[in-house]
Amino acid sequence: MGTLKRLGVFDSGLGGLTVLNEICKYNTGLDVVYFGDTARVPYGSRTVETITRYAEQDVRFLLSQGVEAILIACGTVSTNCLPSLKRSFSLPIVGVIDAGCQAALKASPSKRIGVIGTRATVNSRAYEHRIHELCPEAQTWGVECPLFVPLIENGFAPEDPITEMTVERYLSAFHGTGVDTIIMGCTHYPFLAHTLQKFMPEVTFINVGKALSYGLRESFNLPQSGAPNRVSYFVSDEDTGFLDIARRYLDAVSAENVQKVNIDQF
Repeated sequence: MGTLKRLGVFDSGLGGLTVLNEICKYNTGLDVVYFGDTARVPYGSRTVETITRYAEQDVRFLLSQGVEAILIACGTVSTNCLPSLKRSFSLPIVGVIDAGCQAALKASPSKRIGVIGTRATVNSRAYEHRIHELCPEAQTWGVECPLFVPLIENGFAPEDPITEMTVERYLSAFHGTGVDTIIMGCTHYPFLAHTLQKFMPEVTFINVGKALSYGLRESFNLPQSGAPNRVSYFVSDEDTGFLDIARRYLDAVSAENVQKVNIDQF
């Protein structure tokens, strides 16, 4: 394909903004349509069939906006639906798994790697399978963290005692494993990066959005004009928390003029 004119990005909620933020840090002249399915977040507790149906609707909405390629900024969809979406739609579609696995292997001296994610992501073992394909001698551990997304979506600050207790509870599962690198397998989790690092300061936490942003210009032949990035924001339910959290934590994008979409039409 020629130079990409319009990129679609979607997530189950606001987690994908962490991916969008990283993309916009390292690329210029982008025209992006971002969709957050705030009415149906979280995806990670749903069945694969339901996740796939939601993801197909998300893709169809982005197609209605004239996008030429799609980035799945959602760990749950990337790990459970990417092959199915590629079969169902003809445009280029990229998930976050491969970039995250490659970054983790590069960062890990011992090749003892953890994965934290939603229940659906961890149960899929997609990150683990890809790591072992790239490095058969690697050892992996997956830990479900189902409360992280609701905490973030409901505005609990990373330093809130409830957030910190939840982080400590989940990360304790890695004690004794010797992991030196952990993939944040849900794109919401970078919002908690400082708290995660606080409880495991010796571990490198992989932000899959950051890992993906480096290679995206080759994957999608992104423009590098030096012009400002343009982003249109859509959600499936009105949510002031979307704007509040975006303004508080993101430095490369500004979520303004968010439009509501009836996703059931797609």
